[in-house]
Amino acid sequence: MSDVEKLDLNLLNVFLEVYRLKSITLASESLGMTQPGVSGALKRLQSQLGTDLFIREGRGISPTNAATQLALRIEPALDGISSAVSSLQQFDNQQHHVFRILVNEIGLTKLQPLVEKDNTLGNISIEFNMVPNNEEDLLQSLSMQQADLAIDIHYPQVNGYMNQQVIEDRLVLIARQGHPRIDGSVTETQYYDEKHVTFRMRRSRLYTADYFTKQAIKPRKVSSECDSLMMMCVLVSGSDCVGSTSRDFANQFAERFQLQVLEQPFEVLPMQQYMIWHKRTESNLAHQWLRNKIQQYMAD
Repeated sequence: MSDVEKLDLNLLNVFLEVYRLKSITLASESLGMTQPGVSGALKRLQSQLGTDLFIREGRGISPTNAATQLALRIEPALDGISSAVSSLQQFDNQQHHVFRILVNEIGLTKLQPLVEKDNTLGNISIEFNMVPNNEEDLLQSLSMQQADLAIDIHYPQVNGYMNQQVIEDRLVLIARQGHPRIDGSVTETQYYDEKHVTFRMRRSRLYTADYFTKQAIKPRKVSSECDSLMMMCVLVSGSDCVGSTSRDFANQFAERFQLQVLEQPFEVLPMQQYMIWHKRTESNLAHQWLRNKIQQYMAD
């Protein structure tokens, strides 16, 4: 029997994790192995295959063409094996389990109260953290199993990750009740005449209004820029500025902050929220339970 025929699946799993993360250090953390252990496994695999799989590039490593071809062929097979094993494992919500979800502010303000009052969770805990500022960190968190699921307005178009739309919302304008010039509606001229409290989205770095309108928005009079929608509501409620956010978020806090919720004077695009998860968890019964829970919450 040749060395290739005797390949250890564990070596392939190690290789695939290094390939996904482009880092021996991160792969060792993800796999619960030492860095020398990961390096040794790669050396054994390279020796058996008779080809280099990674080369040094700066302070990191890059896959060779042979590594890329190998990953394309083995990833579906190994993910299939993982899914098959996961599907045989039973899930019981009376057993203690902690799920960790990365979520944006709109999702957090909707989901956290629903989780806290849900008496059907059994012994399950669901913890939320904010989505990271860049896509690479988000994918790394899911790949290293630091997070089970992410929820955001856009999803990475990368092999190995799944997504599903969970809600569709609409961009609206907010202004304080009793605004001296705005009452119930706003024209395009009024929009540009007023000062704005803007929100820059974490991953795209675009303003919300620029991202979700069909036509290009001209420069506005910006009073302040926020990295929190809640802070935007606070600032708009205490001034004559206006701001843009989702209808669901605005309606949730309109009474508390004494806000008008108005249609935008432009044609807007749908604000869609997606669940994002690693493909290896697709058939995992616990993960399926979690995704179903999130869908139920979002439909509430």
